[in-house]
Amino acid sequence: MLEQIQSNDDEMKSAIPGMAYLCLHGHFYQPPRENPFTNQILPEPAATPYANFNEKITSECYAPNAEAGNFDALNFDLGPTLATWLEQAHPAVLRRIIEADRRHVARYGVGNAMAQAYNHTILPLATTRDKHTQVAWGLSDFRQRYGHEAAGMWLAETAVDLEALDVMAQHGVIYTVLAPWQAASSIDPSEPYRVRLFNGRSITVFFYNAPLSGGVSFDWNTTSNADLFAGSYLPAQLEQHKLKDGQPQLILIATDGELYGHHRPWRDKFLSHLINIGAPASGFEICTLERYMRMYPATREVELRLPSAWSCSHGIARWDGGCECTEGDSSWKGSLRQALNHLATRGDQLFEQYAGETLADPWAARDAYLPVRNGWESAESFWLRFGKNGIQPAEHLAWRTMQLLEAQYYQQYSFTSCGFFFEDLDRIEPRNDIGFARRAISLYWLALGVDLQRDFVRDLHASRSWHTFLRGDALYRQLPIVEKRLLPPLE
Repeated sequence: MLEQIQSNDDEMKSAIPGMAYLCLHGHFYQPPRENPFTNQILPEPAATPYANFNEKITSECYAPNAEAGNFDALNFDLGPTLATWLEQAHPAVLRRIIEADRRHVARYGVGNAMAQAYNHTILPLATTRDKHTQVAWGLSDFRQRYGHEAAGMWLAETAVDLEALDVMAQHGVIYTVLAPWQAASSIDPSEPYRVRLFNGRSITVFFYNAPLSGGVSFDWNTTSNADLFAGSYLPAQLEQHKLKDGQPQLILIATDGELYGHHRPWRDKFLSHLINIGAPASGFEICTLERYMRMYPATREVELRLPSAWSCSHGIARWDGGCECTEGDSSWKGSLRQALNHLATRGDQLFEQYAGETLADPWAARDAYLPVRNGWESAESFWLRFGKNGIQPAEHLAWRTMQLLEAQYYQQYSFTSCGFFFEDLDRIEPRNDIGFARRAISLYWLALGVDLQRDFVRDLHASRSWHTFLRGDALYRQLPIVEKRLLPPLE
């Protein structure tokens, strides 16, 4: 194994100066669609003939790209909530994706998969504690699935502030990807940059190529011919003076992974041809980000526009108070977020008070909850590490603590970014976020007998759909019926 790693290092050091490298990053993610009380996805008629969109997208994108070997060459992130669903519904597809990263490690000594903040939360809008939990859970999920630590982490919507980057660095993340307009000054997207953080820490940032990433995402003609793309579109982005000076250049194209076969039919075929024939024939070496960083570490620093994201020209207002990035009256976003924030504040208080009776550090235990929840760690081991004096409490107190941790788990789900991305409140995505909040309310109720539902429903009344004029509290009442014992009475 040591000889293999040494061979990989020698290969990296001997890279030919002046080469042109192409990195294709796919952001593969689906929001959780399951009813949190039943863990079942309700039928989605718009996905017909498939039962739901997860099944449809798997058939059109995840499975064909995995079978074609495209994941072997991609730089990619696979959302934890999507990976969890694939593990249950299509384990063979997930296994092929995981094995792609393992083959990359065997060949180059580094992986080609990145972790993802667990719930696709907009981290600049999260509390410091929630940032730590989102990063810790994302890294924990990655470690369990891929068998090694993640070097990179994809941020939801590339939404970033300095604290989020610093939290990532504290947890061992060394690089991420941003849009070029998230830099505070002019940058050269063909090279990585270092961002200074707190207490001497830093992180490497890759900026994707905006013209090509946008063209691949939104222009059918751009991806109609892989040979033309490699022979014409790619060279046009190279800086000739850098090639003459023998400096390497990286063209990073970052898109939603679902583009390749779902959003754009047959584009999985385009991707395969580009990887295997088009790019190499035009002098481009397919390369992933950690491998490139090992060969050519960042030599320059950059300051960022903070907070910022790749799909909002107003910073992060799209997921906060609303902005012109979506049509219509987006004021419902601020009202919905305020309702969720109020619920989370009260839930955090209850968690800290009551979980603190059995856990030495409730927040450290929350950061480490995912393995015990998913059966990757035994309850005995968890209590030995986090129980007061390393002791598992009496059965009823242990049960109550686990219920509270589970309430925190769904509380995190309620901030899934998709609930705020689109133009209206009366959509499935905001309903799902409200549904996850209801599950957290249920767990607090079962554990403590404390009613958080009344205030939450009252707060939801302030948010209103501009399409159907339904208010948030009405949407709450339309959620699927559950057993009466699971929730406090709703007047």
